[in-house]
Amino acid sequence: MDNEGKALIHQFCEEYQFRLGERTLIAYRYNINDFFTWLNRPMQSTCVRDIRQYMGDLQKRGQKSTTICQKMASLRLFFFYLMDEEVVTINPVLAVTLPQLEDKLPVSLSQGQLQMLRELVKGSLREQAIIETMYATGVRLGELVDMNRTDINWGDRSILIRKGKGKKERIVLFSHYCKEILTAYLRERQDEQERLFLNSKGAPIQPRTLRKTFEKYTKQLGVKVTPHTMRHTFAAHLAKKGLPLVYIQDLLGHDTIEVTKLYARLDEQARKTTYDYYL
Repeated sequence: MDNEGKALIHQFCEEYQFRLGERTLIAYRYNINDFFTWLNRPMQSTCVRDIRQYMGDLQKRGQKSTTICQKMASLRLFFFYLMDEEVVTINPVLAVTLPQLEDKLPVSLSQGQLQMLRELVKGSLREQAIIETMYATGVRLGELVDMNRTDINWGDRSILIRKGKGKKERIVLFSHYCKEILTAYLRERQDEQERLFLNSKGAPIQPRTLRKTFEKYTKQLGVKVTPHTMRHTFAAHLAKKGLPLVYIQDLLGHDTIEVTKLYARLDEQARKTTYDYYL
């Protein structure tokens, strides 16, 4: 890739740093660099055939349909940017047909599995507090580790998420039981640290640490459980209890309700399974 191309990618990232989440922007930069390294020609020469050949090469590499679509989304936005900058006159990504995505439902824990997890962490107030906060609020892993004590409104049982996806703030709620566990955890700590969750050494807990902890839970329970599983479980259980999807959407911080609708389908699937069993 020539210096002009590298400069354009850098300018694109600066332009979109406040519109895209940090992780999304990192992924977009990687995807764009990957394509133009593969192309090995000036950006201005990119045509529809190049995009199709690149997609074919990704498939040969064994890339999943979801990964290919994500890469195409990165390139589509970047070529729109190049059009605005009058570097190119067309967006070649718009002319290609994307691979069909598998219709996968989010994986969530049943009430029984959730109870098994609760029993597993009973020996640690910190782990109990983390599990109950994730289940009661549906927050993402990054949002959890960024929580501060001052973000909590104990009277309303709510938490301000300051660094949500796309750098959007939102309010999440937590249950009476979660409040009890959090209060006990903070009382046990007896420190003045601002961060809500600390590691065993008293420093702010890191996402990598929690991922490893959840890997341990998976081995001990024999059930796949990740930080994002807790988010899915939060949403699925609310949908099954009949909370309107628009409220679940707000709590999750989804931009559109289409993603949230997946959780309602979990309830439909569960009811159909029950029907088939009794018929």
